[in-house]
Order: sequence, then C-alpha cells, then structure tokens
Amino acid sequence: MLSPFDAGEFVDSFFSRTSVSVKGHPGKFDHIFGWARLRQALARGKALAGTSYNIKAAFTRGEEAGSSRGMIDADHNQVADLLNAGATICITDIHLADPVLCQWAQAVRAQLNFNGLVGANCYISPDGSGLPTHYDKRVATSIQIAGSKRWRFSMKSAKPWPLENAVYQPGINADVGTLPEHMEFGEVELNPGDLLCLPAGAWHSARGVGYSLALNVYFSPRNLLFDLGPLLQRLSVSSEKWRGGPPATLEKARGSMPDAVSAYISECLDEISKAAAEPWLKSLKQEPFTGWKAAPLLPVPKIAPEQRFGVAASLRFVQVQDDIVVPCETGVLKFPVAMGPIFQQLSSQVGSFTIPDVLTWQRDPGGPGRDEMLFALKMLYEHGILRME
Repeated sequence: MLSPFDAGEFVDSFFSRTSVSVKGHPGKFDHIFGWARLRQALARGKALAGTSYNIKAAFTRGEEAGSSRGMIDADHNQVADLLNAGATICITDIHLADPVLCQWAQAVRAQLNFNGLVGANCYISPDGSGLPTHYDKRVATSIQIAGSKRWRFSMKSAKPWPLENAVYQPGINADVGTLPEHMEFGEVELNPGDLLCLPAGAWHSARGVGYSLALNVYFSPRNLLFDLGPLLQRLSVSSEKWRGGPPATLEKARGSMPDAVSAYISECLDEISKAAAEPWLKSLKQEPFTGWKAAPLLPVPKIAPEQRFGVAASLRFVQVQDDIVVPCETGVLKFPVAMGPIFQQLSSQVGSFTIPDVLTWQRDPGGPGRDEMLFALKMLYEHGILRME
C-alpha cells in the first residue's frame, strides 16, 4: 500500500503526525477496489439497513472556505442521477458491503497494531465536485482508485485528535484549533495508485479532476480509558494497596509531594504498566471496526507428520507475569511462560514447518513437555493463528 515509501518511516515519522503523499502507479490498488467491486457493494448495500452503511451526496465544489451546504441523504436508486447532476457521492462504511475490503481493513489494522476502529468510505466525484475545507476527528488516508482528484491540505493538525469533525467557516468557527490562514498548506493531484494520509484534525478540501473514484481508509482512535478502565476497577477492588489509598505521612507538602505519597503513586503506576499489556492485546482484536465478526473455532483434523503449517502475520504475544498472552478474535489465550522461546521461534519463522519440527525446537530441560506443546499448537490452530499450508 505504501510502496515505494518506507513503511517503518511512515509509522514512526508521519502516521497521525503530519500529512504525507505517496506516488504510486496505475493498477497499484486494483486488488483492493475498483468499479466492478463498487457495483457489487452497491447491490449488497441495499440489505444493510440499520447499520452505519449509508449513502450521502454533496453539491459542493471543494471550496477553500467552508460551505454551509451540508450533505444530503440518498438511496441507491439516486446515485446515477446525483452524479450526473454534479454531486459527490459518499458511501459510508462501504467495507460492510464488501467482504474482501472488510478483511483487508482488518489486515491493515493488525499490521499497525492499531487498537481503534478501521474502515473505508468510498467517494465518487465528477469534474470539479468535492468537499469544502474541513477536518476529521480521525486519521484519513485517501487511496486513488481511478480518475484524479486535486487536494489542498494543512501539513499539520489544527487541533490534534479533536473530539468532533469541523467545517471551516470564517467568522463562525470557535474552538477548532488553528485556523487555515495561519497554517502551512500543501497541494497534490492524486492519480491512480497515489495515496495521501492526513492526521486527525488536518484541514483539507478536494475536488475531482475529470472524475474520481477513491477510498478513504479511516483510523478512528480508541480512548485509552476504555482499555484501562476495567483494569483500574479490578485493581481498586483486589489490591489492598489500592484499597488503602496513599499512606498517611507527617511530611510537609512544601513545593513537592511527600516522598511516601510519591513512592506510593509510582508503585501503583508501575503496577498499571505491567498489567496493561493484557487489555491492550485484547483491544487489538476486539471491536476492530463496524461489521467485524469473530471467526468460528476451526476443528482440528487428523494431521499427518509431514503436513506443513504456517503462522498468521498477526501473531502477537506478550509476557504478563507468569503467562504468555496471545490475542485472538475471542479475547486472549494464555500459556505457561516456559512456552516463550517456542513463540519466539514461531513468530520469526519465515518458511513452513511440520509439527515434528516444532517439537525439536525445545532443547531446554526445564521447558514445556511434548503434550504441553501439542496442546498449545492445537489452540493456535483452532483460533486461526496457525494454518495448514
């Protein structure tokens, strides 16, 4: 998706921090989406009433100053007429109507270890049509599928991770962060195979050149409180340290917190840091985006010794106290800490392997036994983390 741009540099220096465009080539995104898949998704979308999937239209022209004209609701039978009348069509959460796109968005989310919502909106714009200057409360990544689109965008966020979207309307805006006239802007014309990633809160406008078909892959953040809230509640009930609160002390609070209280809070924060790995891992699999459903457990067939296996790209594990914790689509799996070296080997395995191969990886006399290893491999297969080649 990012080639030839370096993916590591993108994640470390650009994603959610600053705007960046990546030049591609025609056909680069053909495996992700296209006109035929759009027609199929529109046909499936008719049965998605009651979900976040919907169609809207806008008769705006990508104005640099925002427009008071909002988007209007539309139905499937109006799409062609609205396009012919010069409207931009937005199909919200089109991944709900496209199983391949849904699976692809899940793979992107897994690769980035992103614990929020990931999905895709589709935009179709005739010549000169597009949305006026606004910003989104989430990271927006536009990938150009067909035609061209001219973008104007701020290089940085006007308001990092805003709570709400905002449309720029001079003299009306309040509490939207830095206004466009005080920011550095870039411009780019996206052609098939090109990509533009904007951080949450970056002002932008766009309009079709000739015509445009694009996907907006969005990354909507999940507040850390959702993951840590249950953990804090559990600690507050189960830990005598937490139940007792900060210690009493005769130290004076003169310019700094008393040492005893500071040490207590540091110990509590350290406890949170060590215990937070499990809820973080769970968040990477649970509620990834609207429309996602956990796959059923796979039955384990009779396996020949020569049967070869591979590891899913999303294998992740963290040691939490005496457990190796592995996220799966239904929550987390827990294994004895002695399985750590085996998981290290699995996660770094490039080629395929047999079950007898895995059994030979155990050379530590104090490590897991044969039955323990076979049980762990069985669980990994049932949850789709191991797969037969």
